[in-house]
Order: sequence, then C-alpha cells, then structure tokens
Amino acid sequence: MTNLMKNSSGGQSPHAITFDQFQLLPSQRLLLRNGVQVELGSRALDVLIALIAHAGEVVTNRDLVHMVWKGVVVDESCLRVHISALRKALSDSESNVSYVVNVPGRGYSFVASFSLTSLDDGNAGTIQSMPAGEVPPRLVRMVGRDDTVMLICDLVKEHRFVTISGLGGMGKTTVAIAVAHHFRSQFEGMVIFLDLSAITDSSMLPGTLAAAVGVQYQEAEPLHTLVGLIRDMRLLVVFDSCDHVIDAVTSLAETLFGEAEHTHILVTSREPLRAEGEHIYRLGSLDCPPEQSGLTAADALTFSAVQLFVERVAQNENTFAFTDNDAPTVAHICRKLDGIALAIELGAGQVAAYGVQGIAELLKNRFSLFWEGRRNAMSRHQTLNAMINWSYELLSENEAMVLRRLSVLTGKFTLEVASQVVSSHADEMTVIDAIGRLVAKSLVLTEGNNRSMCYRLPYTTRAYALEKLHGAGEFDSTTERHAVYLVSLLERLNVHGEALPDYERIQRYIEYLGNICATLDWTFSKTGNLGLGIRLAASSAPLFLGLSMLDECRRWSGRALAAGVCEPNGLPQETVWQEALAISTMFALGKPHSGNTANGVDKVFDENLGDTLRQLRMLGGASNALLWSAEFQELQSSPRQAMSLRDQITDPKGIAAMQWMLGDAKQCAFQHPSPGQFPHVGLNSGRDDFSFSYDYRVRALSSLARISWLRGYPDQAVLLGRQALNRANDLRHPATICLALIYVSTVFLWTGDWSSARQTIDQLNSIAKLNSFEPERAVGLGLEGILLYSQGNVEAGVHRLNGCLKLLSVENHQVLATMFIRCLAEGFSASGRFDNALEIVNGAMEMIENIGETFDTPEILRIAADLYAARPNPDFELAEQYLSRSLACAERQFALAWELRTATSLTRLHLKQGRVNEAGKLLQTVFGRFSEGYETLDMREARLLLESLSLQSSSCHLEILSRGLI
Repeated sequence: MTNLMKNSSGGQSPHAITFDQFQLLPSQRLLLRNGVQVELGSRALDVLIALIAHAGEVVTNRDLVHMVWKGVVVDESCLRVHISALRKALSDSESNVSYVVNVPGRGYSFVASFSLTSLDDGNAGTIQSMPAGEVPPRLVRMVGRDDTVMLICDLVKEHRFVTISGLGGMGKTTVAIAVAHHFRSQFEGMVIFLDLSAITDSSMLPGTLAAAVGVQYQEAEPLHTLVGLIRDMRLLVVFDSCDHVIDAVTSLAETLFGEAEHTHILVTSREPLRAEGEHIYRLGSLDCPPEQSGLTAADALTFSAVQLFVERVAQNENTFAFTDNDAPTVAHICRKLDGIALAIELGAGQVAAYGVQGIAELLKNRFSLFWEGRRNAMSRHQTLNAMINWSYELLSENEAMVLRRLSVLTGKFTLEVASQVVSSHADEMTVIDAIGRLVAKSLVLTEGNNRSMCYRLPYTTRAYALEKLHGAGEFDSTTERHAVYLVSLLERLNVHGEALPDYERIQRYIEYLGNICATLDWTFSKTGNLGLGIRLAASSAPLFLGLSMLDECRRWSGRALAAGVCEPNGLPQETVWQEALAISTMFALGKPHSGNTANGVDKVFDENLGDTLRQLRMLGGASNALLWSAEFQELQSSPRQAMSLRDQITDPKGIAAMQWMLGDAKQCAFQHPSPGQFPHVGLNSGRDDFSFSYDYRVRALSSLARISWLRGYPDQAVLLGRQALNRANDLRHPATICLALIYVSTVFLWTGDWSSARQTIDQLNSIAKLNSFEPERAVGLGLEGILLYSQGNVEAGVHRLNGCLKLLSVENHQVLATMFIRCLAEGFSASGRFDNALEIVNGAMEMIENIGETFDTPEILRIAADLYAARPNPDFELAEQYLSRSLACAERQFALAWELRTATSLTRLHLKQGRVNEAGKLLQTVFGRFSEGYETLDMREARLLLESLSLQSSSCHLEILSRGLI
C-alpha cells in the first residue's frame, strides 16, 4: 500500500481510496463524503494520506511529522492540531465510527477497512482490496511450535473457543497466525484476524469485526444485531493482543460463542478472559537444555530454544558456526532468558556485536531491554521494554507496586517472603491477591506443586521491574526489608552459634543464596545498612561454609571484620567471622588465614573457654591446616588439647568428632589400626552432622578405606571407599565429595582399577573447578598424572605431575606431595631420565627428613632402590640398603601393602644379581599373610613373579636330575 501511495504522486495511474461514505483522491488532493468535498486543510490531508499509507500500523509522532513536514522542524503540538482537525472532518453525528485512533505514548493508526480503485481513463475498477481482518503472513520458519499449532487446531475444532495465554514475547501471536492459516481452507477463506493492539476505544470492537466480516453494522446498535448478521456464517475469528480491551473482548466472545454456533474463536492474551465456554491453552517457553556437563552442539540443537538462537544468529552472521564449545554457553543464555522466544531472538541479534560469550557476560548484569528486533515486527515486539511496558501500563496501582518490589528477589520465593519484602505494614492478603493477579497476567511464574508452590519473576520482567523500582525511589527501603527478613531466617539456622549445622537443615536454605549475596552487596554499599550487613554476614557464614561457598565466605567475613563487631545473642560475631575466614581460606587457598596457625588457634581457644564444642571445632580446623601443610610435629598438639576436653564433652556429636580427630592423628602418626580397631562412633547415626567443613562419617569411611588397603585388606578398602562415595554424593556437599574422591581415587589407583579411578578423578576435577577449590584442582591434576603413567602414557602423566607439584607448592598443600613426587620419579625412570628421577626422589627423602616420616615413606625408599638398581651403572648394594629401610619402615607402620611392594622389588633385585636361591623367599612369606585382594594389581604381579620363580626352580631341578642320570 505504501508503494501505491508513492506512485500516485509520481505520474502513475491515479486511484481513489474508499472507506465507508468517504472517498480520498490523493492525486487531486480531494476528500469527498458521499460525493461532496470535505473542507480540510492541506497538512491535515497529508496526515490522512500518510496514515492510510500505513493502515493497520502505529505511526509514531516523530515519523508522522517527518512524512508530512518533510524535514521542517515543527513541534508535536502542531501535529495534534491537525489530527484534531482531521477527526472533526471525519466525524459523523449519526455514527460512532472512529477512523484514526491514538495509541498513548506511541502514535496514531488508521483502523478502518477500505478499497483502492483505479481512475485511469475515467473508468473506475477495483485493483486491490485491503479489508481489515486479513491474516498476516506467517513466518517463513516457526521454531519449536509445530506440535503446539496442531494441538491448538484440534482444541479449536473441539471446543470452538480457545484462549492462548502466556508471558509476553512467548510467541502467542506467531502461533495464532499459524493456526489461522491452517483453517483458511476449512472456513473457505472466512478467517478474520483482528490485531487489537491499535484499538484504544473498546466500543470500536464490534464495528471493527463487522467491517472485517463485510456486514453493515452501526456502533449504536445492540451487539445481538451483529451476531444475527453473522450467525449463519462459518467463521474463525482471531482476537489478537486483547489485554487492554479484555472486558470488551470477553463480552463479544461470550456472545459469539453462545449465539453463533458456526463461529470459532481464538484469542491471544497474557491472561485468560475467564469467559463462559473458554478453553485455556497456556503457551509455555521453548525447550531449553538442562544444566549438564559434556553438552555437545548436536545435543543442544535438539532443544527448540537453542535452534531459534542459532538460526537467528546465522541469519545475521553467515560465517557463524555452532560448535561444541558454544553449546554450554548458548544453553545457559536460553535458560537465563526463560526460553522466551522474543528475548532469545533479540539476544541472538546482538551476537554480531558482542559474541556468544559476550551475551552470556551481559546477562550476569542486566540484559538490555532496548535491543531492537525485526523492523517489520509489531511495535510492541520491537524491544523487550516495549513488550513488558505493554503489560505494565495495564496494571492497577497496587499490582504495579507489588511487581516493582518483588524485583529485589532473585530466583524463587514464597508468599511469606513476598509479603515481608513488599511491605512490612501492608495487608498480607492484599499482597497475596496482587501476586495471584500477576500470575494470571503471566508477569509472575509459578514453580513447584500444589502442596508447595513457589514463585519467580522471569529474568526480563525482573530487569524491567527493577528499573521501575529505582525510578520510584523504593529500592533501598525494599532491600532493607529483605535484609531484615534474611537475618531473621538465617539466625534460625545458626542455632546456639553452631558453626556448621546439620547439612539436611542447610539444604533448605539453598534457594536463598542468590538473595543473600545480592542483599549483602547492598548492605555494605554506600546507601546500604552496615549494621544489617554485619548481622547478615555472621548469620550467613555457617551456610556458606556448609555449602562450600568459600569465596563468598571469605569475602563477607573479611568485610565484616573490617567494618566492625556487635554481639547478638551473647555470641561475639568476631569469633564467627574469624573461624569462617580461617576455614574458608584454608580450603580455597590451601593455607590458614593467619601466618602462625598454632598461635591463632591458641588465641581462639583461650577466648572461648567454656564453649567446648567451639574449642574442638577450632582444634579440628587447625589440624586440617597443619595436615595440609604437612606440619606434622605441630599437628601432635591438637589431639593433646582435644584430650583435655574429653571429660567436658557429653554431646554425642562432640564425642564422635573428637574421636575422629584422634583417629586422624593416628593416621598422621602412621600407627594404622586394623579396620576392626578403628573407632566407629557415629557411623550409624541418622543425622547429617559436619565437623571442620566435612561430614565426619564420610571422612572416616574414606580414611578407613586407605588404612584397610595399607593393612592388607584391598577388597575391604574398595567396599569402604564406595560406601564413602555413595554417602558423599547423597549429601551433595562439595567439600565432602572432594575429600572422598581424593581418598578413594588413591585406593582405586593402588588396586589397579583404572576405570573407577578415571571416573572419580574426572568427578573431582569437575567439582573442584566448579567450586574454585584450588588445592583439590591441583590434587586432581596429580591423580590424573598417576593414572596416565600407570596406563602407559608416560609423557602425559609426567606433564600433569609436574603441573600438580607446582600448584601444590603455591597452595602450601604438602600432605600428598610425596605421593606425586615419587610417581614423577617413576615416570622419569620409565622414560630413561634416571638422573632427573634420582634428583626428584632424593628431594622427597630430604622432605621426609625435614617434616618427619610420611605414610608413604616405605614407598619412597623402595622407588629409590629401584632407581639405583635400574640405572645404566647400577648400585645394587645401595639399592638393597634402601629396600631394607623400606621394609623396616613398612613393618613399623603395620603397612602390609608396602611390605608386599618392597618384597617384590627385593625379589627382582636378587634376580638381577643372580641370587636365585634367595629370590622370592621374603615375597612368598609376605604374600602368604594376605587373605583377600588376589586380583588386585600388586597381588597379581607378586603371584606371577612367584610362579615364574617356581617354574625356574622346577626347570633347574629337572636339569640336575637329568645330569645325574647321565
């Protein structure tokens, strides 16, 4: 139509535009009513021509001024004067028909139906018909909605009256257009599509429908008259975007449904009409990939949200290639945007400017509500801001206030939280009622089930509402109410100042994490409330520790210590922060908070006299720090202090914690008890208790698994290790899972179960990376190096072991260093670099002299012996000395597993020396002391070696006999 209007002034065939009793002749600049010229100013006539050229569209004030005044700068008030003159000229006292409507804040639209006829050679003939109600063209490709369209078609056939409801931008109009095209053949072309977004006067609705159907109807006539005119027609009427005239649409739809049995009705609205006969179809989001590791591009493209994103990016960027590296990021973007089609399209449209990763980064702050979409899209779909504003402007004052204030909540929330945050003085039922209305309007989403319902704001809606909250000057007061509520909530968690509450109890607070972090940010800001921040930091520290959120724990404990101290409930918060900061720093950085761990513990120990459980916790935390840094001499003081508390502790948890700490000390002292002698206090308890940031039963089972292997019970070790892993995974506590994975991975490596070792090491690396556990990441790298070397990939194993040891040195995590050092030495030896191997193993023995004997000292001595025996100029005498020391150390530690390895090495040394008669005697004795684990790696090697010796002995015996016979 726009092109035809332009041609009229360019020498092309003249034409007339007819609507009702009016005829517009653009080439002659005449407006006629029933053949009589209407007096109309030149500018007002230009306005009419421009609006008809864009009939059915909303023309903004700026564009209209540009088209009419063509570059002349005029005030918009001038436009309003000519619009008023035009409306007056088109008015009719006998009719209530409106031809030009105002869309507040957006512009004007010509909404009447009309026809275009040629005036060439004085012969009038229709060349184009532009009836109101024509179905818009469908999209070239609609993503992820084909099944939905067919389902809605079936519903329309069965029920006749269907409303597609859902969040703005979800694709309701797109689906409705597709349904309308599907029914065109069945209704012989009588499919009427009414875009109601341009209608501001609801009384125009029946007349608009009448004009679209092609029947004569005056607005003053009863609605039943219109129904009577179309009663016998077979129609599908689509009312699109009717939220702002919902009452009028409800009345018309109910009447059509009840009195015109051949008429089918399809409505799109963000909320149901709640009309008689209405069948509601709630249009959900596009399918998004769930959070999962190892997502590939092929897997991601099975989800419609990703398909839409990738297709829209490819349309803008011909060179775009969707790879496996992109898949997790694109999946995250789609989830963050709630699978909303319009939001995904707008985000994809900006990839050319920011890149896929850049869009993901922008979503961490705020998605731009003003990114533009397709130029030919409806104005309300040009930007997210326009889309959401369309709904927001229709809210009542109370609904708008509630929506604004809910924007401070991240993630899910309950009605209790919402009521407290919206207003501590407001009527609770008023807030709840408003939330119900917002749910109906698809501005608040529901999650959960009928027994436990939660709510959340879509990401884009929250961004919009947050802007409105700031604009209304309500952000600080609303966030302060939120902070007060969170402090109250978390102080219930931290009963009696307990550092790490039951994990089952902690789990119930996970959903508040986003809100806690966001509110802490505000409380410590310039406009925040420092007193509330201090209380919230102390209350949240146990939660952060319990969930292994160590970065957050260090950050807020540190800021609270720097800000000041107060004492709620008689518990000094400074002690809470010191303890939280020390433990979180140790786990995240591999070193204690203070320079001198023992002095720091003594200080807290003295300050907390009378609080035995807190004293014990601090001793346990200090033991961890000393254990990690391999300060075994200082470590012995912790059990002595724990023993001094023994008579004061009556709580079962405290007793169990103390015994497990003493058990750890026994491990460090290498007095390995047998599995039957290991303390079992608390193993059968039904509670999920944590000591020193670990579940102590998982800690115990993991330690017992390693001890069982060392004592010569490899089958029991594997069984206990799997029990530890199962319990740790059930708890979903990252620090505890990592502890179990480290301990149990070594058991799998020792027994030669490469498949299980690979699974546990991969899981360790994944969890450590996700939670920023730097020491655990280093250990995972080293364990992977051992596995690669053990499977024959020597160079890759050596590379990872080198990297591991560098990281462990930086992180001051030395307790496992000797294990990686000796394995690195074996790797160098296997590749023929004996000098490097000897240098490394000598360094390990020097470390032992400095820090004291470690659990794997026998193994280090054995490897040194093997190196001296295998190098090009072997020193068998020195090798045997090292093996003797290794055997004595293993016997001292009751480590039968190390004895077996040492005896195996001694047998091979004897064979190299030609001492066949001595070879295998010790190995046979040690092997005979085992009662299980015969299929594990070390036992198989020992058995094969003994069988080989037996065959050699038999062969020699036969040779002697044969010589005697001769």
